[in-house]
Amino acid sequence: MVQKFEIIKLFDHHNRGQFIVAKQLNFQQLINIKEGAALNGIPVFHYLDMYPLKDEHEQPRLDVYVFRPILERFSQGHFQEGQIVELINPE
Repeated sequence: MVQKFEIIKLFDHHNRGQFIVAKQLNFQQLINIKEGAALNGIPVFHYLDMYPLKDEHEQPRLDVYVFRPILERFSQGHFQEGQIVELINPE
């Protein structure tokens, strides 16, 4: 299954690695990110330790996911804030 996301933030934590915060476009319901998922070709997992993020009214943002690369670091410029990306999630 292919889902589209918009990257809203990128950051690098000094001892936990790189993170991609992305908003699911056309959000209708939560999706289960499965083993083998890839974001624009980079294998990722859904980093649940930062989920769910909250909006300005302290309500959970269920359309926002935090991804972390599994094995490799993504190169600088591979992802950019505002970029639309595709998540390929095995069925």
